[in-house]
Amino acid sequence: MKNFFSILLPTLLLSTAAFAQVQKLPSAIAKEMFSSAAGSQTVLRRGTLAQQGALRRYLQTMQQKDFKSMDAMLQGYFALNPQKASPKMRQQNQQIQKELVRKWVSRDFYASQRLREIQKGVSFDTVSNKINYAKYLPKDARLIMLGEVHEIAWMVEQVEEAILQFKKAHPDKKIYYASEFIDATPGKEVYVLLDRYDVENLANKRPYYQKITKRLLEAGVEVVGLENPAVAQTLRQLKPEEILTDSKQGWQLISAQAMQQRNAYWAQIIRQIYQQDPQAVVFVHAGLGHTDYNQPYSLPWILKEYAPFVIEFSGMGMERVNTLLERNIPIPQKEMNKGYEMFLNNHDASVYSVRHMTDKRSALVAGCDLHIKQLF
Repeated sequence: MKNFFSILLPTLLLSTAAFAQVQKLPSAIAKEMFSSAAGSQTVLRRGTLAQQGALRRYLQTMQQKDFKSMDAMLQGYFALNPQKASPKMRQQNQQIQKELVRKWVSRDFYASQRLREIQKGVSFDTVSNKINYAKYLPKDARLIMLGEVHEIAWMVEQVEEAILQFKKAHPDKKIYYASEFIDATPGKEVYVLLDRYDVENLANKRPYYQKITKRLLEAGVEVVGLENPAVAQTLRQLKPEEILTDSKQGWQLISAQAMQQRNAYWAQIIRQIYQQDPQAVVFVHAGLGHTDYNQPYSLPWILKEYAPFVIEFSGMGMERVNTLLERNIPIPQKEMNKGYEMFLNNHDASVYSVRHMTDKRSALVAGCDLHIKQLF
């Protein structure tokens, strides 16, 4: 199975060129939306005259580098070939695309007005080898999002580490692992996987994740599948030579509209878990496009009544996946230097930068409550 980047990234630049005449980039949509007073009011729907004036100045002073930052983060949702979708699907998708742009601009504007305050609500740690998740995870957490870029070994290791550390620290709690990479078994009750045979039968959308699933099952974690079996089957039908962004399957899997529908399906299963087990602690493992605060239809927003705690994993060179974080809450140079010293002292060590958004306002700008970035 190809990993996410091998499917998506090679086609982003191609998509920009090939589909530009029919598929607009986020920056082009932003310029259209905010060229009028009515459009700019969609960013700040309720605000004082002073705030509205500040917004106008912010929009007027947006430079090409700002638009490039927006495009880098959002263009994956704009890279699909429109010729592969029905007119109705394209229209619905365009409405969600506009909301993605509006949210990016509104959060970046918010940060620009309160940058010092936003940055004060963040703690920075540089860690070698083992991250102590107990230091960051709320003791009373009920829903923890674990957002990754697919099929990267160190991220999967950290997902497992976070779950097992929490389980060890709270032996009285029943821990659930709800995974995008396992097919759901629809029914009146949530199906909890029983053994390795279940794993092999249900975790085959991306077989890469069978190992972590088996280990967590053996560790006594309750394992639940989230993916709609029909969606999983669509991905399995993708031929090796097909490019996801240039296929009908792309519209069914990774378009803004499809992501919204998949998240709603998963959220229904997660709510079922809490209905069956009100004391459950649920760890959700999925792509970060589903689990962070950056999308208006993501799981943390759909399930906000459970006060989710959002963890996001990324690495060097992946800054484009969350430009709002990197432009507003960058890693201080002294922490980068500390990480480099750790690497020089032990070339075999894994070195991580941990950004903990201790203030929820900072988290909503950053897109997550805890960000783990592998430096070396």
